[in-house]
Amino acid sequence: MKKVILLAGLSLAMTTQAAASDKTFMEGKKLFQENCLTCHNAELEPAQAPPMFGVQMKYKMATKDKTAFVDKVTAFATNPTEDKALLKMPVKMLGVMPNMGFEEDDVRKIAAYIHDETFEPPCNHWKHAAEKFKQEGKMKMYQKHQKKYDMMCTTSSTKPHQPMHKINKGVTAEAGSLKAIMQQLGLDYAAVDDAILREDFDAAAEAAHGIAFHETPSMGTKMKLMASLRTEMKDFKKADGKVHHLALDIEKAAQAKDMKALIAKQSQMLSACMACHTSYRSRIIEILK
Repeated sequence: MKKVILLAGLSLAMTTQAAASDKTFMEGKKLFQENCLTCHNAELEPAQAPPMFGVQMKYKMATKDKTAFVDKVTAFATNPTEDKALLKMPVKMLGVMPNMGFEEDDVRKIAAYIHDETFEPPCNHWKHAAEKFKQEGKMKMYQKHQKKYDMMCTTSSTKPHQPMHKINKGVTAEAGSLKAIMQQLGLDYAAVDDAILREDFDAAAEAAHGIAFHETPSMGTKMKLMASLRTEMKDFKKADGKVHHLALDIEKAAQAKDMKALIAKQSQMLSACMACHTSYRSRIIEILK
């Protein structure tokens, strides 16, 4: 009987907590729509403020969890200054947002909503920005915005198809997903091992090249990685860079037909891969599903 009462109590507590969370989310959403959306509207042309898709991503990358996210957004929004701004380019182009005189409690609700909401990619913003920078001859900025638009806002039917020699039947996940990239890396790594056993240097070089220049994650996958790893994203990129350089060393050793160096570098790459998996697997496991 006591166990039943305890379970009922826990269930009630969880339900109450979920209801409170939903209420806070809706309060934050209402405050955001009434006070922030006027400027942070991705459909506005010209832009009046950075779209929330980018704002959310930038703050998640700079903070370790939701509490830190809310604190950082609140610290800026209650007293906006250039030195506290994370989005330097929008500030340079649009200026620092005005002090809206928000109550801190309201800002915290808005910040919590921003953290939890799923914002659509600002396709029109990227498209108009790319056109503007192209007309002004600012090609780096044009390419940056055009790349975002192409990756996030075009349908798969309009994207260039992968060359047939790059397609591996062992990869079953969606192209550009982390799962597809990991599947291909696994196949290429196994191919290096097999080539070493057969002393096939050409095959080893080709597989190592595939590891070094693996497919770039889609923008959607990058967003998921950033949201999951947050401040560790920089170290995750370093780990990937280490594997990249070791794969290049393997390719070079294979081309030189230096079996001793080839085996040594393959062993080092295995250690680097295992270290990366040990450090980050628990945080990105959901992205692999």
